Amino acid sequence: MNSLALNDLKIADIAPSKFGIELVADSIQEQVNEGLVDPLELAIKFNCLEQLVKSVKTRITDNVLTELTKHPKGKAEVLGASVSEMVTIKYDYSDLPGWTELEEQIKVLKEQQKEIEDKERTYHKGDLPIKSASSTFKIQLSK
Repeated sequence: MNSLALNDLKIADIAPSKFGIELVADSIQEQVNEGLVDPLELAIKFNCLEQLVKSVKTRITDNVLTELTKHPKGKAEVLGASVSEMVTIKYDYSDLPGWTELEEQIKVLKEQQKEIEDKERTYHKGDLPIKSASSTFKIQLSK
C-alpha cells in the first residue's frame, strides 16, 4: 500500500477491515510526513469525504434495510463485514410522577452551573486550574 499515491487511491483499493483502513491511513500519513501531500488540502478533502459518506449513508439507509430483509435473520456478510439492522429505542419518561419536576430542576441547576463557569472564564481565566487542553482544527466548506 505504501507505493500507492494518494491521488491514485480508489475506494475499491481499501480492504473493508480495520487492518485495511490502518494500512491506508499509515500510507497517507507517510505521504504527508514526506511532504508529498499538503496536509491542509488533505484535511479539507477528507472533511468533504466525511460529509459525503454521512450524506450517502443517510440516503441509502432504506435501501440497505430493504436488502437486509432478504437475508437470514436480517444479517448479511458482505466483503468480510457484517451488516445488520440496528434499532434505537428512546423512552418518554415525562408521564412518570415527579420526572418532569426533576428535569426542570436539572435544567435550572445546569443553567446556574453554566453562569458560574462563564463568569469564571471571563474574570479569572488565567487563575483557573486547567483540566485538559487540546488543539485541533475546523473546516468550513463553501456552499
